[in-house]
Amino acid sequence: MDLKLLSFARRAALFGAAGLATATATPAAAQQAQPARSVPPQQGPMPPRFHRMKVGDVEVTTLLDGAMQGQPDGIQRFFPDSTPEQIAPLRERAFRSETGGLHQPVGAYLLNTGRNLALVDCGGHSSFIPTTGQTLDALRAAGYSPEQVDTVLLTHIHPEHALGLSYDGTTRNFPNAEIVVTQVDHQFWTDPGMESRVPQGQRFIQAARRAIAPYPNRIRTVEMRAGLEVIPGVFMEPAPGHTPGHVSFRLTSQNQTMLIWGDIAHQMVIQLARPRWRVGVDVDADAGVESRVRTLDMLASEGILMGGVHVPWPGFGRIIRDGEGYLYVPRPAQFT
Repeated sequence: MDLKLLSFARRAALFGAAGLATATATPAAAQQAQPARSVPPQQGPMPPRFHRMKVGDVEVTTLLDGAMQGQPDGIQRFFPDSTPEQIAPLRERAFRSETGGLHQPVGAYLLNTGRNLALVDCGGHSSFIPTTGQTLDALRAAGYSPEQVDTVLLTHIHPEHALGLSYDGTTRNFPNAEIVVTQVDHQFWTDPGMESRVPQGQRFIQAARRAIAPYPNRIRTVEMRAGLEVIPGVFMEPAPGHTPGHVSFRLTSQNQTMLIWGDIAHQMVIQLARPRWRVGVDVDADAGVESRVRTLDMLASEGILMGGVHVPWPGFGRIIRDGEGYLYVPRPAQFT
């Protein structure tokens, strides 16, 4: 071999070995030189949540107030007609087969009709149920302020439906709003003679009275009558049983309709599969069954959009028949 070529080959080999050594050493050196990779902190609780769609010309916005989590020993009291053997497959069907108690969301519905900005129910408060009380934050996140709400339509005066009116029994959270509730329900919660009929006892009674206390001159009690127009375009659908004055509200605009219920059902899978099971927290459990079956049958027959305070998020769907019961078909979150 030519001496120049041999010298070049030796130099290339030496440089190659040195380069390989350098390349091999580089990752370790770089690892020592760079600081350890840090994982960003977890972000914590979810921000206020809302979702909106149009029903005709009306903008309907669901506001997520929070959720309620029961204890395992409360299941039998809630569904006194059931047995654990009957409940278990229904909970599995809902992917809720764990040993915990019943869980349900809590929400509210904001209606911008162009003439009114009205809330159907207004959520609860953490002083009563620690995992509720986010309606005002969700309302603001949705682009509105409590001062802009001119009407609050109450399906009934239970804490997770009405405590959003006032957290302390003194402050009006909706200072410019008129509160609309059936005369029957208002009397039930304010008349001392009715107290013995409240299944949940004094704690619920005091919470109901605290909610409405700051609105003595701003409460409009109305007759519980089918088809009563409570504000333009929003009509009452009586549903007594859960409480004596419990109602739903039917919104109609441009040949489109939506029904918003309060507590026709708390547990969508269980109660729709077994709509004739009585509910232990109903004032009149038999009347509650009648109202539930009538409402579900109407929704299944008409195929209209529906929502409810304890309906899974984002709170819009339809009801269809399923054998002797019904199924809830959610409307997925959409952007049009």
